[in-house]
Amino acid sequence: MKNFYTNLGLLLFLVALSVAIVLYKPMNLGLDLRGGISMVIQPDVSYAIEQEYQRLSRDLYQKLREEGLKVLDVVVEENYIKVELLEEGAVPKVLEKHFPRFEVKKKEANTYFLALKDQELFQLKEGVISQTVEVLRKRIDELGVVQPVITKIGQDRILVELPGVLDLERAKSIIGRTALLELKLVVESGRKEDLESKLTPELELLPSEDGSEWFLVEKVAVITGGDLKTAYTSQDEFGRPAVSFELTDSGANKFAQATEKNIGRRLAIVLDKKVISAPVIRSRITNMGQITGQFTPDEAKELAIVLRAGALPTKIDFLQESVIGPTLGRDAIEQGIKAGVLGYLLLALILVLRYKSSGVTANLSIILNALMLWAGMVLLGATLTLPGIAGIILNMGIAVDSNVLIFERVKEELRLGNSPRKAIDLGYKRSLNAVFDTHITLLVAALILFQFGSGPVKGFATTLTLGTIASFISNVYFAKFFLEMLYKLRLFRI
Repeated sequence: MKNFYTNLGLLLFLVALSVAIVLYKPMNLGLDLRGGISMVIQPDVSYAIEQEYQRLSRDLYQKLREEGLKVLDVVVEENYIKVELLEEGAVPKVLEKHFPRFEVKKKEANTYFLALKDQELFQLKEGVISQTVEVLRKRIDELGVVQPVITKIGQDRILVELPGVLDLERAKSIIGRTALLELKLVVESGRKEDLESKLTPELELLPSEDGSEWFLVEKVAVITGGDLKTAYTSQDEFGRPAVSFELTDSGANKFAQATEKNIGRRLAIVLDKKVISAPVIRSRITNMGQITGQFTPDEAKELAIVLRAGALPTKIDFLQESVIGPTLGRDAIEQGIKAGVLGYLLLALILVLRYKSSGVTANLSIILNALMLWAGMVLLGATLTLPGIAGIILNMGIAVDSNVLIFERVKEELRLGNSPRKAIDLGYKRSLNAVFDTHITLLVAALILFQFGSGPVKGFATTLTLGTIASFISNVYFAKFFLEMLYKLRLFRI
């Protein structure tokens, strides 16, 4: 009797807790049920490699000169760096000492063709993909999207699903913007034709945002987006939308030193290789600044989001994009509910016809199983998808298998002449091993699907995993309790 009342109390507690969770917190719906945007994105790895070569070429040029080599030029051409010397020099020794990532691909007279080693290229490509996923995740979190899907597919593609987001162009503008922020000192401004003749390896030519003016700026930035602590929308001195930013401690020190030494010079605020504005440095500036321009309020807000999340390591291409309306999801939910209710009613009828009053306890176990499964998904923040609904319906069928094994074993004990009370005890004990093995097998299969699957497969695996655990509790642990309850009420029939 003590065990009976303990189990009764535990059952009531689980039911009350599950009902409270279900009523308190709504279920997260996936893209196929809620509607939203699906995109397949491919980072431009070749562009990232080219940018890495450009960055390394400047360092290489400086280091070769420091080592006493007479360098004529260091330029990036296709997939290598071309080093031209005035006379023969020990370039391989400099590489071995300072640039072990490089190797000499070929040599012609005093010209060396350098390239990153294969292993370095592979790591660079993997790093670009991983960093792109991380930046996209931060930007989407800033948008407030609930349960987005951001996952790598294949070798170099990324799947992005945004449930509840229907504005495709706004999503693309935030997700796809490189948002490379650089603050560079201006040497001169004017027409492009007048400035091209003044270019040197240390300088570059950048256009204004509208292309009406060109700026000759220093290649090495005073600070970059990597020095930002945060960014937020604000207003400029004329009340127009702007974006203010705060710098990290190291960024603030660099900015303070640069502005103090260059009072009276113009500082170009460069975003994605375009000069947004170029104000004159009036005094020493430390940890704060402001980006002004012809922004609308939405543009300022989006720029602040992408600056907070960080710059993408490279350009990205949208290979596939689609918008799924909420109407399709509503239809899928209605059809899923109809299928679930019909399946349960047929199952309940079969169980009662086959096992009489014991079949009623199996139906109670299925209801308890479904309630705990739903509460578990809500509690863990899992997302319900259309394959997930299929997993729930499948779980209803699998869940009753344990009861069938126990019932058949109890019937066998009754045929051997045991009393109903003893038949319940023996039937439960002698079927437990088989039932336990079945649940472990299902759990392992579900976990494998979750680990190696993606998108809809993970949704199915999530419901199958939680459903298997709920099934063990409701259809195994409480199976004996339900049969004993029938026996005490003198309603036991099988």
